[in-house]
Amino acid sequence: MGFLENFEKGLERIVTGAFSKTFKSELQPIEIASAIRAEMDSKASIVSRDRILAPNTFSVRLSAADFQRMRALGANLVAELTTLSQNHAQKQGFQFGAALDIKLVEDGSLNLGQIVVASTTEEIAVTWGPQIELDGRIYSLKASRTSVGRDSSADIQVDDSGLSRKHFEILWDGAKAGIRDLGSTNGTKVDGRAMTESPLQNESQISAGRSVFTFRIVASKVSHE
Repeated sequence: MGFLENFEKGLERIVTGAFSKTFKSELQPIEIASAIRAEMDSKASIVSRDRILAPNTFSVRLSAADFQRMRALGANLVAELTTLSQNHAQKQGFQFGAALDIKLVEDGSLNLGQIVVASTTEEIAVTWGPQIELDGRIYSLKASRTSVGRDSSADIQVDDSGLSRKHFEILWDGAKAGIRDLGSTNGTKVDGRAMTESPLQNESQISAGRSVFTFRIVASKVSHE
């Protein structure tokens, strides 16, 4: 295990709400990035379904000397810290309720090498809605019943000769989803199984004709409280 890996594991063991650690030497940007990451991990929380909400605002307090050194690096430092934090959130499956905001703050009470990170999470209310994806194209399902087929009479028309005019429909009651085959010629499968009617789960695969649709339940509306 290399020095940086040992260093980062040491940071993770110290987290107790706000991150605080005193180093014997001047602070380095990698230490700020690790501190933000540790704070993000410690404050992330499950909201609903597959959504894990992480703090979006980070206040990084530094000693006067460290703050001046970091400020000399300019806006590129904050931009780099933001990118690293976003990449970490993506790897962990975290989402933010608002735009990620990182601020460096001078704190004369801190000693050289000391860093304190605090974070807040914007309160949000989430409305969930269904969608299907086919070959990178996303169709949001707004109605309680949505038909899919090759004909223009279907709510979602797909250019696939293997589909019936109206092949299947997806039902949504605001919380749960289901699918019903509409007497199609070639039938419909959900996750590889032929069916007439079936519940749908997040990431279910719907095979109809030559097409494979991915069903998802996503945050269709996010409002700030």
